[in-house]
Amino acid sequence: MPEDQRLGYDVFLSYAHVDAELVEQLAMNLEDKEGLHVWLDKWVLIPGAHWQQEMAKGLEEAKTCAVCIGRTTPAGWFREEIERALNRQAKNPAFRVIPVILPGGAPSAVDNFLELRTWVVFKNSLVDADAIHLLLCGVRGVPPGRLPTQPLKVDLEEAMAREKLTKLRALRDERLIDDNIALEYQRRLLDQLMTGEG
Repeated sequence: MPEDQRLGYDVFLSYAHVDAELVEQLAMNLEDKEGLHVWLDKWVLIPGAHWQQEMAKGLEEAKTCAVCIGRTTPAGWFREEIERALNRQAKNPAFRVIPVILPGGAPSAVDNFLELRTWVVFKNSLVDADAIHLLLCGVRGVPPGRLPTQPLKVDLEEAMAREKLTKLRALRDERLIDDNIALEYQRRLLDQLMTGEG
């Protein structure tokens, strides 16, 4: 059977157990919000089973491997998972190994072989839209293109407020509006801008 037909997982998450909580949150986001089928040891391993064999099997059944790096350098079984994933990639270039720097993670913990790959960096939290986009592109094997832009609502509101204040000043300078009314309008406008209420 061709390899792609027997692959059951979109991504295998490899990580050090000190980062288990963050990685499980990432896994939930990838499954619940992005619709990916994630291999996470905590979800898949059956108590009493040979976990090393099951992890090796899970890695073979995944289309990609995301190596989640926190503050510690990979060691022990985590290191062996990375080596196994890199060996699989050497045999099958379609299999991607994606270094993922978790929030608060240390890029210096990435080893020589992983550093040759394009990284995904979660800067402050796991809801970093740019990092999620890059990770999804890596898992799906598509170029990221332009990163999605966030609407500049605050900047537009500020620009509109500045324009209104400039008009207000012109009305005051021409003595077409009372100073007390102008100050009250200015206060309300600034309150709306500061509280984000339109």
